[in-house]
Amino acid sequence: MGFERNPKVYHLKWQDGEYAGLEVRVRTVNMGQLLAMRTGSEGKDSTQVSVDYLAERIVDWNLTSNGVPVPPTLENILAEDDDFVLAIITKWSQAISGVSAPLPESSPSGEPSPEESVIPMAPLSASQAS
Repeated sequence: MGFERNPKVYHLKWQDGEYAGLEVRVRTVNMGQLLAMRTGSEGKDSTQVSVDYLAERIVDWNLTSNGVPVPPTLENILAEDDDFVLAIITKWSQAISGVSAPLPESSPSGEPSPEESVIPMAPLSASQAS
């Protein structure tokens, strides 16, 4: 019996910041495409390759302009601000690579360890030769 693989679709969500509420669904890339996104290929730099792959792989997004949905085409992606498109590519790349976003600065670091253990400890017995 063979194994049938279903390609991943990453659901990218922005919870806060400038793009809070943005949601983008993007299919994964193959290994060759991932390497091209990192290094560039065919005379294109890595950013241009990444934008091209984003346009090919994007399933949908909830972007609107004056209340009208903006289709996720290459033309519309290229018409957006660079920081917006790069934020999508960055989050997508992190999802593909399995990299989690850093914790926010206000993330609690946990309680400090107690100086003394509350578990009673007995000295180890002398080892017995077998």
